Amino acid sequence: MKIAVIGDLHYPALEEGYLLTEEERNAFYETFLERFFSIQADLYVSIGDLTNYGLKEELEEVYALIDQHQKPFVQVLGNHDVYGMKRRDVLMATKQQRYQAITTDAATLAFLDTAKEQDTKDWGGTIDPEQLDWFDDVVEGSGDLPLIVFAHHPVHGTTTNSSQGKLCIHPDIPVWTVLSQKQGRGLYVNGHNHFNSIVERDQWSFMQIAAVLDEQAVRVIEVTDSEISIHSIDLYDPELNKQAQVIGSAISYFQLNPHPLGTLNDLQHQIPLEPASTKKV
Repeated sequence: MKIAVIGDLHYPALEEGYLLTEEERNAFYETFLERFFSIQADLYVSIGDLTNYGLKEELEEVYALIDQHQKPFVQVLGNHDVYGMKRRDVLMATKQQRYQAITTDAATLAFLDTAKEQDTKDWGGTIDPEQLDWFDDVVEGSGDLPLIVFAHHPVHGTTTNSSQGKLCIHPDIPVWTVLSQKQGRGLYVNGHNHFNSIVERDQWSFMQIAAVLDEQAVRVIEVTDSEISIHSIDLYDPELNKQAQVIGSAISYFQLNPHPLGTLNDLQHQIPLEPASTKKV
């Protein structure tokens, strides 16, 4: 099974005063998404902040670009995706589920909602008790099958900057207590902090993906009987990067990251899986 994942896309509506034309914006997002969906994969995932403010026109326009590729696509909600509208209205517009789990022969996939609705002052992550109880059942139910979790916000104290306020799921929410019950290996995939990062903690690997406007790349997760492998596909070209810089410098509610985004070790990783024949019964 192969899963192609993008970081924070921040598709913006055009506002008066932006030093950005519709042609410049459309050229970048059309090209990037065409390259994203041309990668061979069984599933395509946005790790949240697909849009810059969650406006109806942003959602309609970016989904028009996505839908024309007719590929299986899942979006988890980021904080930017629920700034402009209520969560229920965003879900109606996108036809996505708030949170869900998918079980295949290769792995269980869980998609979380960690966004605070219409809270532009606190962009940190949260999970309500009902969803946390559901997630606890998913972790337990996954057994020793690999579990891959997709969420916008990182777990506190894992990936780069995730110990800082507003840059993680609030530490009072016992996400790690739930994750630590996992039998076998798990991979937790997030965005939000605009840095690449991969860290290990007990049976879990945590992977954070940089924003698309900072780095035009796609992370590919492949699950086999023996391992979960992660590698990055670089979609960079000078013109695409120039367009990204123009957009990132022009729009509100976003800042280009001036710092190094990570190292090679934050772009690729192998997670060994215990062969089925040696698993304890």
